[in-house]
Amino acid sequence: MLNPPLNQLTAKINSKYLIATTAAKRARELDEKGEIALLNQYHSAKPVGQALEEIADGKIKPVVPEEYLG
Repeated sequence: MLNPPLNQLTAKINSKYLIATTAAKRARELDEKGEIALLNQYHSAKPVGQALEEIADGKIKPVVPEEYLG
């Protein structure tokens, strides 16, 4: 079971692709520098799960270049 649930993630970022790429990038940051945690407590022990928790909490947002926005 995915924790946090997918509907909670898509409420913050409407594209599953952006969720996956944003979580992967953040997970690499957490893996390399664990001291930059944005939440006080995580339910997941793995960096990808922690990144998804940060997305669900609204702490992380994807960076989209302006040429893709309009």
